Amino acid sequence: MKPKTIIFVALLLVLMMACSLTKNTGGNPTNPGPAVSVVPGVPAVPGANETATPPPNPVPVSINEGLASLNSYAMTVMIKSVGPDPSQSNTTSIQRQRSNDTNASYTSTNVTVVKPGGGDPAVTDTSIYQIGNDQCSGNDTDSWSWSSSTPAEAEMNGLVTSMIGLTPLIDNPAFVAAETVNGIPANHFTFKVSGLGATSGAVVNLNQGDYWLAVDGNYIVKYTLIVETSQAADAKVLHEEISIEMNQVNQPVNIAFPQGCLDASQVTPTP
Repeated sequence: MKPKTIIFVALLLVLMMACSLTKNTGGNPTNPGPAVSVVPGVPAVPGANETATPPPNPVPVSINEGLASLNSYAMTVMIKSVGPDPSQSNTTSIQRQRSNDTNASYTSTNVTVVKPGGGDPAVTDTSIYQIGNDQCSGNDTDSWSWSSSTPAEAEMNGLVTSMIGLTPLIDNPAFVAAETVNGIPANHFTFKVSGLGATSGAVVNLNQGDYWLAVDGNYIVKYTLIVETSQAADAKVLHEEISIEMNQVNQPVNIAFPQGCLDASQVTPTP
């Protein structure tokens, strides 16, 4: 996995755990209002500014703030890198569920690595369950690890991690339309990463970003970015994809410890 991908995934997991330990006590994110009714690029009509609806706010709240504003959610994150060998790839997939009503969360992380030249992929699966101040991590193949925090420890951990904010890359967005994604009213924007290939001299084959912000809350409902560059000198291609998607929000989420976690909770820690 590339260093920048490791950093992004690590920060994202930290933010997710922060939202498990503490809920944002500030006011609700500002509602950006209804979708724009003016088509970009059409010349303004005299007097139209008096009645035209302003375009929606294209700036999302941070992932941390967005997740903390929800009572419950289910989301998926995927980061995939391919190249420079066309058979080489690194894919990280994260599934996340959270319920504030029961103070419970579930995070599943799958990392699949294919080395240059191909061959069998190396797969790592890890699950983390958190209910109240109890947490269990691991998998059925290897083992489960159980830990418990005092209320004071959980509060302090949440305070520290909640100060971290993270927002995906967005450059000069353009409003597309008001749309509904997974039952959530949202505003759709597109963008392209600026300056891609300017320093390296690489040819840009793909450069397309899309994201949808919730009309109520301006948090990211869905985000996709696909970029690909190639070097004319050696024909090596670098391809990267990132996606974030809220599959459901404020719907019932049932989270329970699996039997492996319950067994681990009965094991006395070695002094």
